[in-house]
Amino acid sequence: MTVSQSSRIRGNSIILKLAGTDYSFDASSIVLENEEATANVTTFADAANGGAYQYFFTISGVQSYDSTSLWKKLWDIAGNTTAIAYVFNPWGVATPTTTKPNFTGTVLLKQKPKIGGDAGMDSYYTFDIRLDCQETPTVVTA
Repeated sequence: MTVSQSSRIRGNSIILKLAGTDYSFDASSIVLENEEATANVTTFADAANGGAYQYFFTISGVQSYDSTSLWKKLWDIAGNTTAIAYVFNPWGVATPTTTKPNFTGTVLLKQKPKIGGDAGMDSYYTFDIRLDCQETPTVVTA
């Protein structure tokens, strides 16, 4: 089987939009992951599908208090009980396709991102954070 190289994800194209705004310019790593969900109750549907899974983003980025920065957006939404919409575009394409889809859903952030870093650093301070998805991401192809 031949794999089309044009559908492979490159390390310079990822776009993450939160509430309609692109924040990729402040991020150095954005990964959509999943793990086995911890729940008090497993439903029959969960068991039939191999168990329940929790999706989440792990994000690394540059700390900035600029009003348009990712760090500031995360600081402002942390602790809110209303989930915000995201569009995750791993290929950075203008229009999603069947081989280069987008992933959509909503996320919540429980804790504010860290601020500060080690003394003596000449580079920008960075942060790592986890955004919990509120549902299984929807694949958008058109």
